[in-house]
Amino acid sequence: MKHKYLPSLVLAMLLSSAVANAQINVANQINTIPANFSAYANAYLSDLTGHQGFAFLNNLNTTGDVLKKWELSFSLKIGAGLSTDYSSPDFTQNFEITGGMPTLFGTQKPGKLVFQFMDEGTGVPVVNPFTGDNLGFGLPLFPGLGTSIGISPALLPVFSLGLGYGTEVSVGVLPGAIKMATKGIANNFSISKDIMATIGIRHDAFNWVPVLHDRKFYLSLGINYSLISLGAAVGADLIGEIDAPSTDKIEVTNNLSGLNYKSSNLGLEAVLTKKFGFLDLSLFSSWNQSNYKLLSDGGIDIKIAKSFYTTVGEGSDTYSVANLIDLNQKNSHFIYGLALQFNLGRFNLALKAAPLSGHYYSLGLGYKILKEKKA
Repeated sequence: MKHKYLPSLVLAMLLSSAVANAQINVANQINTIPANFSAYANAYLSDLTGHQGFAFLNNLNTTGDVLKKWELSFSLKIGAGLSTDYSSPDFTQNFEITGGMPTLFGTQKPGKLVFQFMDEGTGVPVVNPFTGDNLGFGLPLFPGLGTSIGISPALLPVFSLGLGYGTEVSVGVLPGAIKMATKGIANNFSISKDIMATIGIRHDAFNWVPVLHDRKFYLSLGINYSLISLGAAVGADLIGEIDAPSTDKIEVTNNLSGLNYKSSNLGLEAVLTKKFGFLDLSLFSSWNQSNYKLLSDGGIDIKIAKSFYTTVGEGSDTYSVANLIDLNQKNSHFIYGLALQFNLGRFNLALKAAPLSGHYYSLGLGYKILKEKKA
């Protein structure tokens, strides 16, 4: 009877010995989780955010001919920046990707971002001798859309007003669009805050050069600011279950409840136009800088038995990672291209494209509500 428990005792001693000999700073290693998961989130979002800002910027103006004083127009333009290069993040040694590395538009089948405790002395993962598994846990990744090209759409109703002296101001607001687009994407997924807005001002420099202006040449120089703000409450079906290791020494609880996203974009644009009857033919160049943030509400709790990382110890310690995703990035783009605007009375039809730089395209329809009063 005395030998009955000997195998279990030997296995327990092996596990305790393996952990005791490993060098593990549990707190420091757990603190790498937000930076690594944020790096993944950045790779996931970069396809969208990398072109979103200048998509809004380039939706505003399709001709350098600004409105006359107190002229008022309404336009609806839909455009998109296209991307084909997907970025892959660099993770620290505590992390690895299993399965496909999805991006928002890339691989449809989601993988897992696996956190594993490392022996800091040897630089290799700590292994459960009972199963051979690395001791850690997996964070589920969002699926991609499975497309070969990334599309950053921008749709805004825009009101523009002429202020005189070759100056025009434009304002656009569209609340609720993202909520409509994502309706039914998953259960327990609700958007609490959703707004897209833009404001811009531009001036026709040739307004002060009569020899060019009278020959229907226009050069508008503009500055634009746009904002996208989104708040979402998410449920377990969207986030997925966090894989727990095959040991009772580590327990992980998912407390992630929501995401907050904000993108602010500052853009500069020059549009050179020559008018031919009802056709405005324009060359344009644009620069845009986007600053975007993604912050998670809630996080994860990791309960670890003290015997896992100390030679002796009873009970457990709980480590809370409050900001599982804490992303703050910026990028900038410069593009140039061609724009056509067909003026048909009060209506206009506009096309804009940058096929050689940035791959931006748009189609728009405008209506002049108030025209200049003739003396």
